[in-house]
Order: sequence, then structure tokens, then C-alpha cells
Amino acid sequence: MMESQKMTKKQVKSVISGIKQQEKLFLGSRENANSLVELLSLRKVQSDNKDIVSAALGSLVHVFTTLFNRDAMTSSKPQTKPKEESTETTEASPEEQYKDWLHKRYKDCLRCISRLIEAFTDATAVQELALCSLMKLLQVESNHPLKKSVAKRYAFPADVLNHVVRKLLSRRQDMTKLIARFQEYLEYDDVRFFVLAQIKYHATNLNEEVDKKDLAMFCTNMFALLEKLTMPTSQEDITNFLCKPPDEDADVKVTSFKEHRKLFSDSWLVFLGLPLPPSVYKKTLVILHDAVMPHMTNPLLLTDFLTFSYNIGGAVSLLALNGLFVLISQHNLEYPQFYKKLYALFEPSIFHVKFRARFFHLADLFLSSTYLPAYLVAACAKRLSRLALTAPPAGLMMVIPFVCNLLLRHRSCRVLIQRTDGPSEIADDPYIMDETDPAKSKALESSLWELETLKSHYHPGVATAASKIDKPFPKVEWEISEYLELSTSEMIDWVVKKKMKTAHMEFEPPKGLIGKKDDTSNFFAYD
Repeated sequence: MMESQKMTKKQVKSVISGIKQQEKLFLGSRENANSLVELLSLRKVQSDNKDIVSAALGSLVHVFTTLFNRDAMTSSKPQTKPKEESTETTEASPEEQYKDWLHKRYKDCLRCISRLIEAFTDATAVQELALCSLMKLLQVESNHPLKKSVAKRYAFPADVLNHVVRKLLSRRQDMTKLIARFQEYLEYDDVRFFVLAQIKYHATNLNEEVDKKDLAMFCTNMFALLEKLTMPTSQEDITNFLCKPPDEDADVKVTSFKEHRKLFSDSWLVFLGLPLPPSVYKKTLVILHDAVMPHMTNPLLLTDFLTFSYNIGGAVSLLALNGLFVLISQHNLEYPQFYKKLYALFEPSIFHVKFRARFFHLADLFLSSTYLPAYLVAACAKRLSRLALTAPPAGLMMVIPFVCNLLLRHRSCRVLIQRTDGPSEIADDPYIMDETDPAKSKALESSLWELETLKSHYHPGVATAASKIDKPFPKVEWEISEYLELSTSEMIDWVVKKKMKTAHMEFEPPKGLIGKKDDTSNFFAYD
């Protein structure tokens, strides 16, 4: 390794020239069979010089592509029994012996190329070249199977793809960038099908004693691979094959839409059963409702995962709402404690989390039904109003119309703003903020005095929004979507850019500190 680092440009060119010469010799005559061994030597294929590695890769791919196209790799020898079952030994012909030797060198070639994917993590170009080389060999082998006995039926070179998937699911290195490069191959129906099969296999057979750090990296790479999959939506969509497609009348799983969905579902269920690291857990919940559920054979199989996530609390619970909403609204999932847990999610942190807009959008959908009990709607409105007292301005611009819409939908809850004998101090408020059950919070006995307080807010936009509570309710709901992504910086920019009218100013130097005329301090001394 160190020697190749010290090589001069002239020496590198000499080595590359030697590689090309060995390739030419091997393809020229069988007498030069050892030239293939030379090409596969660690000195060249696993050199740390990128130019030498690229040249060796190119030569190896060209050699085996040529051999496949010549049908020099296809063996006519029938499938043999395992050694322990074999009772007779038949001596193979020299031709078959040579092909057996080529098969072994081909396996050596696949191993050498796959090792480069992990060896050159700091050289993306070499990694991508190794990846594309394996996929090129996979495509060529599918057109010229190693065994003539399988040539008449559908044969996919799953062994070649296994080298790729095993490296992409590395436990030690982050392969997300290389997986993004591999995405173009996942557009092919046959590649996607067998990738899913191998993902399921590797995840199912994962060693239980694997190190936590290695497991976290495995989950990261597995999620990146699953995320890049583009599933067909009907049987008619399965027409795009990288390798030789099966005959139209062939009864094979790779052409079955049902089998694609089954493998997809099984792979995701195995993945969700792993101890996912927090970052992967959240990313999974973000895409689950949109990219996973529509392609599963039975989305209700995700019920346990989503309900468990919903019970965790915090940002994870917020992200689980999307998936639960799909199961409840589209798949008739019964979840008796759903609204009680939704009520518990209204806490100060919701104004500061990354997924605030998603949460309020879904909460608005959940609370849109006019059949909800009045105590539940009143409790949600009251709890949000109480949280508004300490919320940032951007959150208030969203909360005020949100609460107003609740009152607009549920006329029985308007008593919260019509009650004139409400509490004058927070200590007299019958509402129990710490009560987790909305039915026992006594929200209907209280009033929304918090919104009245917000009329005196320092931000003019918040004060104006709070004043809507005194005006007659409109016939249509207030639009809250424009406030979901609103940030504090945007509100500041809005005030700064606003054209101000002429303001009358008066300046009178103070006589003392905080209005005390006899104060002798020199805080406000003027020269």
C-alpha cells in the first residue's frame, strides 16, 4: 500500500500499461490463463492508487463481459448433488474443467470488486465505479447464465446482487451517498424485487449480539435503501427490467404485483422491528403515512408500531399522528384513548419543535368533526389558550385562529367567551391545567380570559388577531395554513419592512432614575 503512494506518474502509467497488456494476452489465447490471475492480484485490484484501481476494474469487467458474450462461461454440466449425497464421480472434460476454473475466478472478481466499495470510502468515484461494474456484470450474466440448464427458464443473478446489497447494508460505514447513486437501478422492477428479498434476508438474520453502534449504522443504511424504493401501483407498471425479462407466459414472482407488495411489506415490518436509533426513528415516522402505507398489503399491521410511538411522547408522538390518522380515517382503526392522548400533547414544547406545522395541521383535522363532545373541544381550546400566555408570537398567530375555529364549529363552546362572570385571577379559574383527562378538566366551567389578555400583547399582529374574539363569527373558518410555517424572524421582517406613518416624537431628559427626581445617580448625566 505504501509503495503505491510513493509511485511516480511514470510508474503508475507503467502499471496501467501492464494491466492492459495482461487483459489483451488473456483474451487472445487460453494459453495465457494466468494473465487473469495477475489481473485479480491484490497488488493491482486492491492498490490504493485510484488510477490503477480504475484501470484494473475496467479490464476485469471487459474480460468477463467478453467471456459471457462468447458463451465461454456457460457450462453444460448438469446440476450436481451435494458431496455427501453423491455416490458416483464422473470426470469432467477439459472444457468443463476450464469453465469451472473461470467460474471460480469470476467469484474472485466479484469479491474483489465488492471489497473496493468499503475500501474507498473517501473516494466516491471509485466506489461508484465498483458499484456500476457489479451491476454491469449482473446484466451481462443474466443474458448468458452460468448453467445452461437454467437458460431456458427465468434466471436472475442474485449472487451478484448480494455482493452489492451486503456492502450497502454495511454496519461500519455510512453508505447513504452510494445508495443515492444506486437509486437509478432501483427503478428496475427486477432489481427492486430482489433487493427487497435480500434486505428482508439480511435484516431477519441479523446477529442478536451485534454491537449497538454497528446496529445503528445498519439501520441507517437500511432505511436509506428502503426510502429510495419506488413501488409500482398496479400490475401494468411492472414492465421495466434491467436483466433479461421472463417470458410472457412464465409464472414467476418477479412479475407479480402482489408479490412485490408482499416483499415490500415484509421488509418494512422486519425493519420496524429493529431497535432504530432516534434519528432514523423520526425519519421513518415522517415518510410512513405517505411512502409506505399505500404500498403495504395490510397497513393495519403498523398499528402496534404507531401506537407504541404515539405513547412515547414529545416529537415522536407528534410524528406518529400522521400514520394514526391514516389508519383511523381510511382503515377503520378503533383507538379509544386517541383524543385523550392528543389532548396531552398540547404542551409548551409544541411551539418550539421542528414539526410544529405538521402537528397543528393534523390536530385541526382531528378536531374538525362536529360530533366531538363539547367537553373535549372546550378542553383543547382552553389548554391552548393557557399555553398561549407563554408562547412566542409566531405560535400565537397560529393558536388564535385555531381556537376561534373550534368555537365556530362548536356553538356550545362559545360560552367560554360569552361568560361575563368568569374568573378575574388565575387562582380562581376552575380549569385544572394538570388534569390529563379532558372530561375532568372543568374547561366548560371556565372562560377564555387568556385571549382577552392577548389583546394587550406587545406585537401588534398578535393583538389584532386576539381582537377577533370580540367580533361576530364569520360563516367560514379562519384560514390557518398561512400561519403554520410562520417564524419569529419572518414576523420581525414584516414589521421592519412595514411603511410607518409620520410619528410625533418628544424628547425630554429625565431628572432621575425611574422617575425619582431626588435620585443623585449619574445614570442619565448629560454633558
